[in-house]
Amino acid sequence: MHADYRLLKKQILEERDKITDQELFTSSAYADYQSGMAETAAKRYHCGVQVIMDWDESVGADVAYTDNQTIHENAANPITTSFPTRLLKSYSLTGLTGHECGHLLFTDFTALALYLRSMESGSFYPSAPSAAANQYYVKEIQTAMDSKNKAVCQTLAKCASILSNILEDIYIEARMCQTFPGIFRLGIHLNNERFAEQIPSIQKQIDAQYKDFSIVVNLIIQYCKAGEINNMTGYQGDYLNYLDACIPLLDDAMYAPDPRERFQAVNEILIVLWPYIKPLVEEAEKAKTPEAAKESLEKLEETLGNQVAGGSPLPNGKGKPKMKRTGKINAGALAKGKTEAQNVMKEETGRIALQKTSHIAGGTNPGVTYNLNYKGSEYEHAANDILETLTKIAEDKVNLAYEEELSEELQQHAKELHYGDAHKGIHLFIHRISHVEQRLKDSYDQVKDPLLTISKRLQKSVQEVLEKQRNGEKLTHLPYGRRFEPRYLCMDDGGYFSRTRLPDENPELAVALLVDESGSMSSASRITMAQQAAIILYDFCKSLQIPVTIYGHTEESAVELYSYAEFDSLDNQDCYRLMDMCARGCNRDGAALRFVADHLAGRPEEVKILILISDGQPNGHGYSGTEAEADLRAIKQEYQNKGIILFAAAIGSDKERIKRIYQDGFLDITDLNRLPKLLPALISQYIQ
Repeated sequence: MHADYRLLKKQILEERDKITDQELFTSSAYADYQSGMAETAAKRYHCGVQVIMDWDESVGADVAYTDNQTIHENAANPITTSFPTRLLKSYSLTGLTGHECGHLLFTDFTALALYLRSMESGSFYPSAPSAAANQYYVKEIQTAMDSKNKAVCQTLAKCASILSNILEDIYIEARMCQTFPGIFRLGIHLNNERFAEQIPSIQKQIDAQYKDFSIVVNLIIQYCKAGEINNMTGYQGDYLNYLDACIPLLDDAMYAPDPRERFQAVNEILIVLWPYIKPLVEEAEKAKTPEAAKESLEKLEETLGNQVAGGSPLPNGKGKPKMKRTGKINAGALAKGKTEAQNVMKEETGRIALQKTSHIAGGTNPGVTYNLNYKGSEYEHAANDILETLTKIAEDKVNLAYEEELSEELQQHAKELHYGDAHKGIHLFIHRISHVEQRLKDSYDQVKDPLLTISKRLQKSVQEVLEKQRNGEKLTHLPYGRRFEPRYLCMDDGGYFSRTRLPDENPELAVALLVDESGSMSSASRITMAQQAAIILYDFCKSLQIPVTIYGHTEESAVELYSYAEFDSLDNQDCYRLMDMCARGCNRDGAALRFVADHLAGRPEEVKILILISDGQPNGHGYSGTEAEADLRAIKQEYQNKGIILFAAAIGSDKERIKRIYQDGFLDITDLNRLPKLLPALISQYIQ
């Protein structure tokens, strides 16, 4: 199967236009894009992180969260999906990535855990609130906490957790915006603007019977994130008065580098909001049993969770922040980031509805002005990133369809091939992985380094020979040639001529590898060594642009062939497919050998080399012993007559059997480190 690259490119462009938001934002390519930015931020402070993209449209689904190693983002969250264009949606998701990286880099999990544990056990950390104007509330709360009133302590801890989360979010976002003033800052501010817009108005919350505490907390969130509140209905009342009382505490603490300052501010805010917290405590106190009290607190937590506009929960992490929390936040940089976000939202809007018009207005300032100082769009790179990601997804989909078509063609070839009397009535199955899973990629990455080092040594040995064939060379000191070279007269040996050898227009070499995957190959690590040899040979051939195909074979109820690498594969995933190689069942070597030899024989290259790695024990259903060995020798001879050069590679003690079957086509690869000496000599011999 030969690819029509123009047609493939056209199919990729067509496929790109069909990709949905869900396909784009949940693709591995987009996850890699977000992971790359997260790693750029985190690795600066020796902290690795991976981003996983999900799509969950259910009400109340998490927006984003992290377990300190992995960031999970829901691309279907209401903030991101509310933006009208893909570019804005991508900025939004990048803002979520930046937010979670902020927790990883700047949140002091140890201090936070100490703060909440102290409150649950009946004490304020770092110190008791002063709240001079509310001494009555302070005394009432302190008395209840001193008596270890669980309802008071645990309810206060729940409320403190919500408030401290708000202040922590504001702080870590400010640090991220200051440390990474590019796309992270833009995405964070875009999300904050939209987040604040989506919080219901005060009157809507009242009509929906929100808890008083929830309403005031939502006002606090809007103030902290956007600097203003959603009060389109013109509400005037106590909620605004309570917010006004909290604002000085918020302003003093939200950008403080020491988390204890924020904890202390939350302690003070709890006193201010005690009239709204006390009814929550009273609900918890109605419980008569510990089980009922626990249920009451869980219900309270669920209610507040549904009513308070939630960002991402704080990670359940441990330890100190990765970066020292020192230095002041640059308020000017934050204001600039907010202005950027507002400008982008003005430009990136939805489509204009069709309107009925009666005329087209002309201009009043004719002429042309050239702006020679224009430096391009500030957001060009992000847009290009989205386009590249879309193209990558489209390529993956087209390549997947191509691989499936390739598999069907291979199966048809297997069906049409005549295998000889020894394999009469035998059915062949061709297996090829169309979509390569991440586990195979991870496995390859774990083993590749030492093997690719051997491959590079191999490449150096034959690269010069191949380059001379492909590019041509000048041959000198010849007994005859096109040019006479007087400088060689002094040698008096008749080599007085030179000529230029033109580049070889014919393709020079194609290689096939067939690996025995019978159960006996599991002994003495044979299959592991075979797999390593396959990885080396594949990288060697691909690096030198030598066409290569690699197959494994076994026999169950039929002959099973596993296509790991194909001559015409396009998706560059074959190196990962090799990690699926393993010892399986029996081995009907003749049928597998004939298929791969015929597959190689159809290539246009002048030299065709087939290498077989086997333990030298053909053992299929009714296929073994001297008859099987005779069949293999006959197949070798048949395809040698068709120009196939066959070598059987023996591992360890199998070499005597291999020699007996394949005779002059014997190759010993017991020591993989000898491969750089064996294969270059082999390949160089046939390509010169």
